[in-house]
Amino acid sequence: MSYNVHVRTTITIRAEERLREELEERAAAQGKSLSRLVREILEAAVSVQPLGSRVGHLRGGLDLRRGGDEPWRRKLRERNWRS
Repeated sequence: MSYNVHVRTTITIRAEERLREELEERAAAQGKSLSRLVREILEAAVSVQPLGSRVGHLRGGLDLRRGGDEPWRRKLRERNWRS
């Protein structure tokens, strides 16, 4: 029989009072404890995420056909591989 046991430990950090106040405000606004909020922030910070999942919302193309024919637009059109 296998049990999935999560052992928790305490981490002590030093931070400016203002940072603690901001974290407490955010936790209260989200209906979470300070400990839970900080745990979620730390988990997100150390999680391994492929680049695509972190910047996928930026995917798309530039539509440089609209507008004038300024030199900077021409240069971007030349360098944009999707044009």
